[in-house]
Amino acid sequence: MLESLLTNRKDDAKGFRLHTGEDGYERIVFAEVMIPEYLNTFNDYHSARSVREFAYAYMINGFSIDVEHSNNDISGKAYVVESFVARKGDPDFIEEAWVMGMYIKDDELWEQIKEHEINGFSYEAIVDVVKIDIDMPLIQTVTGVTEEDPIDKHVHDFFVLLDDDGRIISGGTTEANGHAHEIVRHTFTGEASGHVHIFNYIDRTGEE
Repeated sequence: MLESLLTNRKDDAKGFRLHTGEDGYERIVFAEVMIPEYLNTFNDYHSARSVREFAYAYMINGFSIDVEHSNNDISGKAYVVESFVARKGDPDFIEEAWVMGMYIKDDELWEQIKEHEINGFSYEAIVDVVKIDIDMPLIQTVTGVTEEDPIDKHVHDFFVLLDDDGRIISGGTTEANGHAHEIVRHTFTGEASGHVHIFNYIDRTGEE
């Protein structure tokens, strides 16, 4: 379920939000697991009802956790501490998305997350598939604001140019604290001044 996001489909723009307290990281990461009404990496499409059913089934059945879909259960290294469907007006997550908060106990796994080697959730399931035709709007340009830097809390405005399939062609950020970031992929910016920023362009308004 924990994975590195190697593709550029729009639903994969869900990056980890690392939860911090007064004394630094609390080893809790939040991210959307499933987003309604967007094609995912495998061209699967879920309604809001389907997302809720997946979210509830996971918690009711107590399914396992693995890394990169290896099927090696790591439940003793990471624990689900929150799971919910984002309500309207949620300031952090996409409305009606399944959101999970996970406590990372394992030191090696935590370092991989901090280094952005692992940066999102993915689901694996056996399902019945119904083929449908979907008319998706063509989004070409998207702007927004990055997530805060966990150290000094600065942010950047960002801009990305997308192709017809919603993949990032190019992009970048405005300057803040004497630096700016290039964007060549989804989820997080390029490195500048020793750090990167997570960003999310799914719930932004683009131009058709």
